[in-house]
Amino acid sequence: MSAKRKSMTSPGGSAKKQRKAIDLEMKMKIINDYEAGKKVKAIARDLELAHSTILKILKDKDRVKEAAREGEESTETFTASRGWFQRFRWRFNLHNRSISGEAASADVEAAEKFVDQFDEIIEKGSYRLEQIFNVDETRLFWKKMPERSYIHKEAKTMLGFKVFKDRVTLLLRGNVSGFKLKPFLIYRSENPRALKQVSKHTLPIYYRANNKAWMTQALFEDWFINCFIPSVKHYCLEKGVPFKIILLLDNAPGHPQHLDDLHPDVEVVYLPKNTTAILQPMDQGAIATFKVYCLRATFSKAIAATESDEVTLRDCWKSYNILHCIKNIESAWEGVTEKCMQGIWKKCLKVFVNNFEGFDKDEHVDVINKKIVELANVLNLDVEVKDIEELVEYVEGELTNEDLIDLEAQQHLEEEEEEERTEEVQKKFTVNGLAGVFSKMNAAILELEGMDLNVERFTKVERQMNELLRCYREIYEEKKKITKQTTLTGFFSKATPRTPADNSDDNSDDDPEPLPHFEGFDD
Repeated sequence: MSAKRKSMTSPGGSAKKQRKAIDLEMKMKIINDYEAGKKVKAIARDLELAHSTILKILKDKDRVKEAAREGEESTETFTASRGWFQRFRWRFNLHNRSISGEAASADVEAAEKFVDQFDEIIEKGSYRLEQIFNVDETRLFWKKMPERSYIHKEAKTMLGFKVFKDRVTLLLRGNVSGFKLKPFLIYRSENPRALKQVSKHTLPIYYRANNKAWMTQALFEDWFINCFIPSVKHYCLEKGVPFKIILLLDNAPGHPQHLDDLHPDVEVVYLPKNTTAILQPMDQGAIATFKVYCLRATFSKAIAATESDEVTLRDCWKSYNILHCIKNIESAWEGVTEKCMQGIWKKCLKVFVNNFEGFDKDEHVDVINKKIVELANVLNLDVEVKDIEELVEYVEGELTNEDLIDLEAQQHLEEEEEEERTEEVQKKFTVNGLAGVFSKMNAAILELEGMDLNVERFTKVERQMNELLRCYREIYEEKKKITKQTTLTGFFSKATPRTPADNSDDNSDDDPEPLPHFEGFDD
């Protein structure tokens, strides 16, 4: 054996680290420990696994749980008090409501008062119809088929049935004049395979992702700053309208209460609690119309794809991916007419009402539903209007216990990952490294000073450079403080007198330990 190549078992060699087998039971233990509140670092330490391995298992926990259920049916239930649930919803800015269930609890008196108050706001600010906007979320179950159809019944027996409940969350918005803004879409995957070769900037929607396809407060603020404001500014410029906007929102936990302070020219107005079913414009026909158009587009394309005998509906539905869904969303949103977008405001506005042409949401949706039934039956789905209505209006209802636990675990995981990233970044900054950078910058400034005879110009540049470096000097001071504290702690630890008992097992012939060297302490 070559001298350069040491034996794996030789004392001078380094033993190859053995891979630790992680079975399903251990994965479930990791998931259960984490959901019980144990930190990722603690789990990794106790199980002697890499931090990245634990994170990978937690990110894949849905499939792990599904695999565990196949082996053993779980009967464990999770219960919580109403108070706990309410605190949980507000802590995680959870926005989950069922449109069909709102009407029963609607506050009619509060709604009537709001219409008067909203009218006063519009009159006081002299807002024009182009300057009044509304936005609302809806969930679209883009892979779901009518439950009576043979393809849905067959899918229930298949291993991948879960995909038929795949969903996106959409933010749809427009103004009183009937103008529609590009939809904001949230999907569960940041980079799905169908979008691998597609630039997200070219999509007809704004694309964002989290692993549950849920709207969160952070995503809503992202939409407000990076999507809503730029697009409305552009619209106002085109129309020759001053950029002075009212944004009407429902009062949901997922809608940040501080939006009003993020831009001086955007006034955010929130609907009173329990008035969404009565007043929310997007819920007065725009979302329902969009959904029936989306389903019509889906079935129309399925018919076109199955015209030849080579492609069956099963093949078509199996290959239907998120990119196809996005294209259908584009087509459906384009189909929502200006007349519809104007008519949806009639219940919450006093002004402009005489300009609204008649728009009957139910009548319009019924016509499209009948057309969808015709298309569905061309595909031999054997469905009726009520089946299409159930499909379009389908909502999941309240979050399940598993959803609640998953959401909390997801939030904790994101927080720990952020802490981990911050720690990694901080490790790259060192006292000596930053001092070296400052020394080089000072040398460069001296060189510039020697070349520049314009004292005023040089002084201005020097001041600006120092200002730019301030954030790094703050990091330097913090790192230096920690270094000094660590050195002092080590010194006092070593200088602490030892008792005879402490020395009982020591070799008395050993030389006393030298004091620590404080080189660079006063840098």
